[in-house]
Amino acid sequence: MTDPSASLSFFARFWLAWLCFWRCLVSGDFARAVLPASRAYDAGQLNLLPSGTPSPTPTVE
Repeated sequence: MTDPSASLSFFARFWLAWLCFWRCLVSGDFARAVLPASRAYDAGQLNLLPSGTPSPTPTVE
C-alpha cells in the first residue's frame, strides 16, 4: 500500500490487530518497536515519527 491516506477495510484492520497482538506478546523486540508509535499516536504526534524510509544519500561529483 503506497497511499498513506487510503483506509483499510474492517477485516484488514482486524487481521492486523490480531497479528500485532500476538507479535507483541511473543516478541519483546516487536513490542519495543511498536511502543513509540503507540505513544506518539496517543499524543497526536504520529506525523513527527520518522517514516522509516532511508534518507537519500548525497552524490559526490
